Amino acid sequence: MDTITRSLPRNRSAVRTQLQGLISQMRVGDRLPSERELSEQWNIARMTVRRALDELFKEGAIERRHGSGTFVAPRPFVRALGLTSFSEDMRERGLVPGSKLLSFSTGVADSKIAKRLQVPIGTQVYKFTRLRLASGEPLALETVWVKQELVPGLSEYDLGGSLYKALADKYRIAVGAATVTIGPIVPEPKVQSLLGIGSTQGCLLVEMVSSDVRGGVIMYARCTYRGDKYQLTAEVSGAAFARESLRRPPA
Repeated sequence: MDTITRSLPRNRSAVRTQLQGLISQMRVGDRLPSERELSEQWNIARMTVRRALDELFKEGAIERRHGSGTFVAPRPFVRALGLTSFSEDMRERGLVPGSKLLSFSTGVADSKIAKRLQVPIGTQVYKFTRLRLASGEPLALETVWVKQELVPGLSEYDLGGSLYKALADKYRIAVGAATVTIGPIVPEPKVQSLLGIGSTQGCLLVEMVSSDVRGGVIMYARCTYRGDKYQLTAEVSGAAFARESLRRPPA
């Protein structure tokens, strides 16, 4: 018996669960059966199937192509928060990392950038923007500010690869820690165009202040990641809660 007919769902929640099971057995780009086919095979109202598909579409699990049908959507890239470079992350996933340098300039730090870099206002800085690619597909837009005195001649370096590697190889600077802030954002039209997303597509705004092993601030980066292609994960510990619990007297 075919996988999708082993059990017959009776409501939208059950249909959704059944669809998720079906999708998990398929590959990215595979075409799902039509609403009519699913309705007939599961002996359930077509509207119920449609509503379950609508939910999965909103979550990004499936994509609809006009005149072609419904297909399994690409899974988002999942990245654990840590000091690994974008290039390393992509290679670990079997993808080809790439960067397109959109702009590079020299200037002075305004009040916001000076605060991030912990330098006086007016300090000389480099600023550059790159479009980060995964096997040719736009995934993130990144703008970086770095103190010129730390990286003289950076404009002559190939910024198409890992910035962490450039810092280590050319300037003997090792990134030791970073403060990361993450929030939702709907980017401006120019950014939407560069990332190849629609006007209502949400993104992740990741701001990172990176420091060297002695605690000196190196750079400030502002990255906009596609919300439909990227997920960030973090491992948290309950150690503090456990210690507090152990200090409490038994009830």
